[in-house]
Amino acid sequence: MDIKKLLEDRFNAELEDFYDRRIIFWQDPEKEFSNFVDELSLDNAKILRLTESNNFAAKKLLLNDDTQSNYLVYNPISYSDIRDNWLLDIELYSEEFRADLLSIRMQELNMPAAAPLRKAMKTYTKFFENKDRVAKLMTFKSDYNTVGQLHIDILAVLSGTSINTASGVIRIVLMSGLDIENNEAIANIKRFGSEDAFWKLVNRYTGYSRDESASLVPLASHILLTALSVTMKPSCLHGLDKYISEPHRQLCYSLVNEWIHSEDDDKLYEIARVVEERHNLERLFDSLELSDLMNSECFPCINECILRRYMSEISDSIIKAEDIMSAVEKRRTLKWYKRVRYYFDGLLQVALMQQFYQNNSESFYIAEYSTFWKEYTGKFYKMDYYYRQFHTSFGKSLKESTTVLEDLYKNVADYVENLYKNWFLSSLEKQWMSLIKEPLNKCSELVGIPQQSNFYRDRVKPIASSGSRVYVIISDALRYEIAAELADKLIKETKGTAKISAVQSVFPSATKFGMAALLPHKELQLTDDMKVLCDGERTDSTADREKILKAESSGNVALTYNSFLKMKQAERRSKVSGAETVYIYHNAIDAAGDKQITEDQVFESCEQTVSEIKNLVRLIVNDLSGSNILITADHGFIYSYKPLNEYDKLDKLSVSGNILEFDRRYIIADSECSADQMLSVSMSSLESETVGLTPFENIRIKKSGGGQNYVHGGVSLQECVVPVIEFKNMRSTSKNFVDVKKAELQLISQSRKVSNSIFSLDFYQTQAVGGKIAPNTYEIFMADSMGKPVSDSKMIIADKTSGNGSERLFRTRFTLKSFEFKKTDTYYLTVVEKDSGNVAEKIEFTIDIAFVNDFDF
Repeated sequence: MDIKKLLEDRFNAELEDFYDRRIIFWQDPEKEFSNFVDELSLDNAKILRLTESNNFAAKKLLLNDDTQSNYLVYNPISYSDIRDNWLLDIELYSEEFRADLLSIRMQELNMPAAAPLRKAMKTYTKFFENKDRVAKLMTFKSDYNTVGQLHIDILAVLSGTSINTASGVIRIVLMSGLDIENNEAIANIKRFGSEDAFWKLVNRYTGYSRDESASLVPLASHILLTALSVTMKPSCLHGLDKYISEPHRQLCYSLVNEWIHSEDDDKLYEIARVVEERHNLERLFDSLELSDLMNSECFPCINECILRRYMSEISDSIIKAEDIMSAVEKRRTLKWYKRVRYYFDGLLQVALMQQFYQNNSESFYIAEYSTFWKEYTGKFYKMDYYYRQFHTSFGKSLKESTTVLEDLYKNVADYVENLYKNWFLSSLEKQWMSLIKEPLNKCSELVGIPQQSNFYRDRVKPIASSGSRVYVIISDALRYEIAAELADKLIKETKGTAKISAVQSVFPSATKFGMAALLPHKELQLTDDMKVLCDGERTDSTADREKILKAESSGNVALTYNSFLKMKQAERRSKVSGAETVYIYHNAIDAAGDKQITEDQVFESCEQTVSEIKNLVRLIVNDLSGSNILITADHGFIYSYKPLNEYDKLDKLSVSGNILEFDRRYIIADSECSADQMLSVSMSSLESETVGLTPFENIRIKKSGGGQNYVHGGVSLQECVVPVIEFKNMRSTSKNFVDVKKAELQLISQSRKVSNSIFSLDFYQTQAVGGKIAPNTYEIFMADSMGKPVSDSKMIIADKTSGNGSERLFRTRFTLKSFEFKKTDTYYLTVVEKDSGNVAEKIEFTIDIAFVNDFDF
């Protein structure tokens, strides 16, 4: 220790305002450094040694004779009465120096030489024996105005956390293990610090008093249940009173809230599970009203209790659609939701299906097939979408199974299957087929409905003829509801526009027929060996189709999605350089559905298809500067999840006559063939003398091999309504360009003053989501002038689609942290866009609540 250098550094330090010189009193009552001072000289200060007989002279020197020089006043005197210290007034505005090791350490930490701090430092002798520990302590750079902060910092170092707060220390100790004997943090605190200081900290911060238990479960229970009492009525926590400290509710809530939103939330999840089991909380929560559970997030089992309640009701055919949707909206912004999101997502689809049923139970009684077609493409298709989304979530849940919910979810799936298959498909197709039975018997093309066979003539050629290159993406089995989702995403996620319409597929609604119909042709022909020709040309392979396209224009191209992806940018540009028309064939849905081993993955393939086609559109726009893209399909499909009953199947033996080709949803037979249990379809559009047959509603024809649940080929709306998306990329300089905007949020509460530690604010989503208005997620909290959060953080997902402004309101409850708030300070309600991290708005507030003492002991 170089005392001379320490002193010179002190004298060389910058003076505070209004000081012209520096006087430092070296207190050495033990006279340990008396000889050292005799030989000491300083370059930038004079040395004055006090004796018991020079008090007057020393005071006269400092106050009168020399008021310009720096002085080191060495004082070896110990005063029994403070009134004996003649220089006390000078000491009070001067600085102090001590050369003992403890004092040096305190100076290194910029710690005031106050008696309470010196006393506290003496308890940590072992801690300061290790340079690494001291170095970590110094990184905190704390202002040690209180003894409490010193204890917290040393406990933080010993427990291994960089968060030098009371909550940070308590959190890391709990994370180190609930068994005290095997808790490394506790062991370090015992060995090199003060276990008593830790438990005092715990008591002051949480209200918990240590018992003789060798476990930290009681402490974890106390903190979590006290935190829970902030968001749950006291009456709901009957019997747990001893674990709840009313004065410490906010502190415990802040601790848990910060932990929940940290990277260590997995540890909290495990601890919460232990506490749940110890106190049988699941049983308690099951006895409460759902409204009592909705605002609380401390315990994961709350989500499970909510889900179990709704699933049990659905199993009993009780579906509270609005309640479920409200619950999902609330729970999705709270913690642990992601762990059970597939269950909540599934419940949301059930609620939407139930609403559809309630609103449309009598809607299928329509007299004209053209009107029915419009109703399906306008709203009826949504039931197919809800069903698919349910099973997408249900399938994902099975891969992340939560045992306590799995069987109930399967019961829900049974209800969904009954509603979709036995009501929707049955009622919808029964009425549809009654309307098209006679027209299809005469001609497979329904008059007044756009036809797939005219796709090239009506959609492709007008664009190609205008001198603009057109890209045509044909995705096998992209049924209408999937395309509607895709179109919506293209609008929201690109700079282009997307308009969806529909055409009627050729019959049968199977790949070889639909693919041929989409090519340029004057006539389609079905050969005796069941090949489909375009003006006499084969259409089976991509090469065959390219040949037909080149007959229109020599530069035209046909290629598969996979081959397009494998090409480098230069190869892609070279491939399409001379083309007016580029056909790209994509196949994910049909590839999965047509195989028995993968047909149960068909809805996953739908999700994959939407993602892949979005990516393909981006590649065409960005790599090839494409602006005109048509997206369509060869056919749709019917899919039902549950294994088929025998009454869902039809034996081909019921058909009289010679069958030329058949699949599960169609038969092509000679003209003499007939079947009472099937609908007859004219094959005249294929220049064929054969007759087509298809089962009514969603019945399948028995056939060995392949899948049974995924089928196509018939004339159900799901099979024959073929989507056509017209995508037009827009340059930002175009007068018709509309950029994608995220839905905005506006605070509509009038008051800008907070006078309670728990307060609510109202927000308004200014635009309905839809078209170029995309959803947005906001994180909202109150912060001080430095941006430090002084409240919990709440999330609002602005994704409401209603045109009614009153249905786009959010009421959000906030809880202030335990701080000293000054009513003269300005605080800011900070609204952050979660995805980008950008601050959308900062709104000034004042906070006027009772003073909260700083933590100290």
